[in-house]
Amino acid sequence: MSRTKDRSKTKNFRQLLKQAKSIPEPVLKKLVKQKYHIIGNHSAVKMCGWTGKKIKGGIACYKNAFYGIESHRCIQSTPVLLFCNHACVFCWRMMPEESLILNKPAFSDTPAPEFEWDKSEAIVDQFISAHRKTVSGFGGSSLVGKTLFKEANDPKHVALSLTGEPTMYPYLSDLLSEFHKRGISTFLVTNGTFPEAIEKWETLPTQLYVSLVAPNKEVYLKAIRPISPILWEKYMKTLAMFPELGKKTRTVLRMTLTRNVNTAPIEGYIEQILIAKPHYAEVKSMVFVGGSRNPSRGLSFDSMLSMDEIREYAKKLADATGYLVAAEHIPSRIVLLCRDKEAVKKRLIDFKFLFPNAKTSS
Repeated sequence: MSRTKDRSKTKNFRQLLKQAKSIPEPVLKKLVKQKYHIIGNHSAVKMCGWTGKKIKGGIACYKNAFYGIESHRCIQSTPVLLFCNHACVFCWRMMPEESLILNKPAFSDTPAPEFEWDKSEAIVDQFISAHRKTVSGFGGSSLVGKTLFKEANDPKHVALSLTGEPTMYPYLSDLLSEFHKRGISTFLVTNGTFPEAIEKWETLPTQLYVSLVAPNKEVYLKAIRPISPILWEKYMKTLAMFPELGKKTRTVLRMTLTRNVNTAPIEGYIEQILIAKPHYAEVKSMVFVGGSRNPSRGLSFDSMLSMDEIREYAKKLADATGYLVAAEHIPSRIVLLCRDKEAVKKRLIDFKFLFPNAKTSS
């Protein structure tokens, strides 16, 4: 009978404990088991399932279908592994609510005053190295073509969306700049609760996402469970900033719809889209995996909307806002809305020419 190796007893794990001092040991054990690659004190890389599918010649992710990124060359990452000021009931990531230490919270929502942040340049280099480690095992597979494997080892895109709230990282603008210097495009997903940080950025991501998770404050407080009620007002301030930000970079509102949780009233979402005027809006169902299966959340498989329901919801939003239905990705239960014909025309980014003066990522 085969035995699963206990990675928590290895030399590598002991080194991780010393490296990531802010991560409690029970949390670190769980992260390692889930194949997170821990970077420095507070960051991580984890291979996306779509990356593996694409390397083996399968279908690509919705970001490929909507915007043209190459799934096998995408780094799924976060500069804030530990911290998030939301605890969304539908989130499938590790959550602060998970008490992995008896009678103590697993980790904090926000960093302690004495917390030390890692510098951006070191994080970028380690993200690239970690991504190569995540795909290295595909090299010996007969299912993997040599070209795809070679390309996968030369990442050209990073999704800063793995877990946590990235705008908590104080050097985020520098981090984006470092990726761009290496010819790596950036898709940043934020919950929009740090407008004061966004205002100070000198470098913007290639594509800026804000999560559209509640139609009004009442639903927000119940389903998103923020650490403070004032975060709703801060979120609305970020939406008000979006039209101006959209003159400098591509902007997206991304919905995560969960049955009987945050689907109504739809008029609230219509209002938010009209305030933000993003280039794109993504209408997506939640997925009943990972943390969303925690019994305390009260969700089930039926909490997901079907593809037909997502199409219907997207059409209602399009009819009310003037946005255009442009694409869909059935495996992800998601529909793309574009602000106008110009946004439809430009949705597929020509990534090859984004950073002509970038240095190699090797």
